[in-house]
Amino acid sequence: MSNDPSVPLQYASRAADAKSVAEAHRAAAALLLATVLWGCGFTWAKAAGESVQRVGGLPSGALLGPVFILAVRFASAGLLVLLLVPRARRGWTWRGAGRVGLCGLLLAAGLVLQHLGLDRTSPAVSAFLTSLTILFVPLILTVVLRKPPAPVMWLGVVLATAGVWLMTGATPTGFRAGEALGLGCAFMFSVYLLAVNAVAKSEDAWRMTAGQFLVTAVVCAAMCLFLTGGREAITPQGASRILSSGPSIWLNTALLAIFPTVGAFGLLNLYQPKLDATRAALIYLVEPIVAAAYAWLAAGGTMSAKELLGAALILGANVLVEVLAARARRP
Repeated sequence: MSNDPSVPLQYASRAADAKSVAEAHRAAAALLLATVLWGCGFTWAKAAGESVQRVGGLPSGALLGPVFILAVRFASAGLLVLLLVPRARRGWTWRGAGRVGLCGLLLAAGLVLQHLGLDRTSPAVSAFLTSLTILFVPLILTVVLRKPPAPVMWLGVVLATAGVWLMTGATPTGFRAGEALGLGCAFMFSVYLLAVNAVAKSEDAWRMTAGQFLVTAVVCAAMCLFLTGGREAITPQGASRILSSGPSIWLNTALLAIFPTVGAFGLLNLYQPKLDATRAALIYLVEPIVAAAYAWLAAGGTMSAKELLGAALILGANVLVEVLAARARRP
């Protein structure tokens, strides 16, 4: 038997490393589940938004439908978290409220820019530009924060970006307002991901979740004031009339509030701080694959060979990063 006092320390260090690896795997699995919930939400959001347009007598593509649904969805989700999770109601301070409010403003800005950009460019270009968070996150970490990701992350970024381009089929023909808004959306989401990791060091995850939801709801409701038919829609009577118009609105809105909002963003706030922000952004790129697969199952759509190749590159980038990172962590 060894009398070397460093032996127990070595075993303790290995145990700590194993625990850290296990936590990272759990966090990655949780964020992957979040992307599944977000991907399913695209179909529900589209159906609910189009139904709001019809009820309001608005043309297809009007902004009120999606922005109204965002306001109701996040308000319902915020109130639900406050009601069901005691931790979300405790420990609030003015400084903490400011930090959480900032995260909420960044989230709201990203969502609003996404919808504004989608109305001014093609869905493929919008999806591709939004997915450029995978480039902005490591660039901000490297240039602004002086914390460059590991080389293996850059390999995943390159592969995943190529996969998104193939999957969306994005071919921008110029740089106009829609493209600028799409890039602004990607940048806002990138800053939001980094802000969540920073704020999570001092704030409870459930406080962050509830606070972000309510701030986002207020911003979207305020935006409705400037849209055609929006002033009436956000009154209690108007909102009640719209939401009771049929299951295509109230059922889809309820699904959005519970799964892609409380479920997915709750997992984001709980588990994303346990991972490198670039790794989290890479996992989130699985979302368009889930969205396409869900649309295929729900509406009988199809995916071309090019789209399947793009999906394979995104998934392959995630698997490659996970395998190489696990090897690098081994003693």
